Amino acid sequence: MKKRNSMKRTIFISIFFAAFVLPFSVACGGDETEPQQQEQPDTPESPDEPDTPSSGNGKVLVAYFSRANHVPDGTDAVSGATNKTRNTQTVAMELSRLTGGDLFEIIPARDYPVSHTECSEIALQEYEADARPALTTHVDNMEDYDIIYIGFPIWRYCEPMAIRTFLEEYDFTGKTIRPFCTSMAVGIEDAQANIARLCPESSVADGLRISYNIPNNLEELLSEWIGIE
Repeated sequence: MKKRNSMKRTIFISIFFAAFVLPFSVACGGDETEPQQQEQPDTPESPDEPDTPSSGNGKVLVAYFSRANHVPDGTDAVSGATNKTRNTQTVAMELSRLTGGDLFEIIPARDYPVSHTECSEIALQEYEADARPALTTHVDNMEDYDIIYIGFPIWRYCEPMAIRTFLEEYDFTGKTIRPFCTSMAVGIEDAQANIARLCPESSVADGLRISYNIPNNLEELLSEWIGIE
């Protein structure tokens, strides 16, 4: 008799669990009983694109100082100002094309003499006085840029003082600065060190020197420098 009663209780509990408890457990279950739906993006995902900034997304700026029409013949970097007509601009324009960056010319308020001797004398005076020549062009949205290429001719072994004016006008904190120069023989090392000193909160990458006699393989040189394969 006790055995039959025990069997009846077991059958009753099993029926009760199947009828009431199990449905309740399934309805309130987690990942194992009810797969969660994945959220769908508002717009279809596009294929991965190369991480090359373009002028449209405002990440890259190519700023340059090029004293065209002021020092027309190109001069020895050891003795004075060096700049052949539009050579720095030529490099900057090609760099802008390769990176998709916005192009910006750094233009000083003053004109430099056409005479090589006079221009070199002024370059020396500005260097010795650590001058900051006024500029007539300004970047209104510097905060939009992450990478700034800065180009210039070598004057008196380093960057023209107008470059220092440009660097001190903006906040480059957290940005990457990539300097490039044109010169006859002098390298970019001193100029690069000066830029790093003026922008201590930025990352100053290794610079690039291009001969003021623009080489025929300019695209190749720039592509290798900026990491385009």
